Amino acid sequence: MNLIKDKTRNEVIRLLGEGADFMLYRLPGRTPKLVTARKPKVDVRIIPWNTHLSDAIVPDDTAEATFELPSETPEQYYLESLEKIISRLKQRGRAKTVISRVIAGCNPECDWVDIADCLWQKYPDTFGYLFYTSGTGGWVGATPEKLLFTFSPDTFTTCALAGTLPTDVEWNRKNYDEQQMVADFIKDTLTRLGLRFEENGPRTLRYGAIKHLMTNFRGVMDNPEMQIPVLLDSLAPTPALAGLPREDALADIADTELHRRGCYGGYIYVGDDTRVYTFVTIRCAQFDPRDGRWAVYAGGGITPASVPADEWAETCAKSDTLVRLIRKEVPE
Repeated sequence: MNLIKDKTRNEVIRLLGEGADFMLYRLPGRTPKLVTARKPKVDVRIIPWNTHLSDAIVPDDTAEATFELPSETPEQYYLESLEKIISRLKQRGRAKTVISRVIAGCNPECDWVDIADCLWQKYPDTFGYLFYTSGTGGWVGATPEKLLFTFSPDTFTTCALAGTLPTDVEWNRKNYDEQQMVADFIKDTLTRLGLRFEENGPRTLRYGAIKHLMTNFRGVMDNPEMQIPVLLDSLAPTPALAGLPREDALADIADTELHRRGCYGGYIYVGDDTRVYTFVTIRCAQFDPRDGRWAVYAGGGITPASVPADEWAETCAKSDTLVRLIRKEVPE
């Protein structure tokens, strides 16, 4: 049984054909919802990589398409780049940089709605998204990483999600250290902002054939209307998508990656009268509905203990399901 009903499917196909802005999203366990520029139903915003909430993109249908899709990242370049990054990190000590790569192709017959439906059914506990804007192009994905949730009247949760291994491999020190760096960053940020919170974890979070380490944080705000934007701008880009120290990691990314991240590593904001949900935009593909070109983004946290070949394998595992769906192969 499809999650996306025929009426919504037909509307999204029409919008993609017209190059019209929209956001189709699915909260875990909920029915997918469609938001368009013509009929806004909730407060939906797209915050690209390394930008603030005030820079958010909303579906508006007011501009010509300006987006570009990146080329595929050569394997040899990726491996050689990681060697250089690892050398830098060994000099810094306790540090991490997240380096991403692109898998690219073209499939003019892609049914992006069907890909979204299959992906969301395979990962029912994730936030599913399929959207298009003239400035970003099309994006589809299913992310397990929440940036910030709020609960009326003043409760919030966020999480540290880092460390990746196949589900049949035992956790090692490199992954625990990587996860702890992210958790420490969140604790320091919440403390600096004067927020009261509790920490729980880490625990294992499964995502198909891979698993992550996750630590949850739950706290309260005195003035949510003022504090939510400040907290979001302080947390993003998260160390799970950038690294630590953050400014050093951002410089590494700018020096190393051949592509612009676009929406990869940013987040999606969904708000209503009582709650705010924000999810980091990972496990995703960018696409051009006009010709079927696509680019899947995948990255990994590089530390002084990283092995380049292992990091390449990790990005393969993270992107495998989505790449197979786009290529019309059967995901494992």
